[in-house]
Amino acid sequence: MKSLIVIVFLLTFAFSGFGQISPAIKAGVGYMYVFDEDQSKSPDYHSIIGYPTFSIEKPFPVEIMLKKRMSINPGLAYYYFKEDKLKHNEDLTEVVKDFNLNHQSVNGYVKVLYQAKLPGKTEAFVYGGGVGGINYYTKTKGTKTIYGLNDEIPEYDNHVNEKGSDFLGLFYYGVLAGFQPNARKYNFIKPSFEIAFYPGFISKSTEVFPDDYDGIPIAYNGINTVQVSIFLGFRIK
Repeated sequence: MKSLIVIVFLLTFAFSGFGQISPAIKAGVGYMYVFDEDQSKSPDYHSIIGYPTFSIEKPFPVEIMLKKRMSINPGLAYYYFKEDKLKHNEDLTEVVKDFNLNHQSVNGYVKVLYQAKLPGKTEAFVYGGGVGGINYYTKTKGTKTIYGLNDEIPEYDNHVNEKGSDFLGLFYYGVLAGFQPNARKYNFIKPSFEIAFYPGFISKSTEVFPDDYDGIPIAYNGINTVQVSIFLGFRIK
């Protein structure tokens, strides 16, 4: 997948581009869709849902052949996921809650982008490239139900409050494409729209037990995600 990022990035140089004046700072809100590969069978289920994401980044235009066709954008982002699992109890007579967890991340990233102006009398342009990031801070909170301790306490909720490194790995990477509509160079606000694909963004989920569970927990590894975002770029006069 890393080689795919390099290929996509190199292919962007096939587009014709013109100089653009990037905003001084960009703030965005997005939605992260999770390709959760749930292997359980109804009424058992395991789900991971992404919630709105927030990010802020600073573009640094880079000149190529005297035109600012590239941009390097370091930034910060916040992610939030909710993970739930229901399963049958031991005698298969009812469905019980296994766990309910919330995962959060504050991370830093860098985008390397190439811009290509659309033809005609317009300041609109498309852009694409790669992104890599580090999860500086991760946290997992919630409850996990413990069953069958004894007759007096048949079950109880164990509160979880720990680092989220088992859910989100330290590093992540992806590819993205975006579009900035016609916005003149001296407009104060410049909106843009982005879609990004992150392979294996969720490194490992909490234990999932299949029907043929033999005592060894099986975890989902390398769950892919797609993020759709809207950015507002602000030009400082």
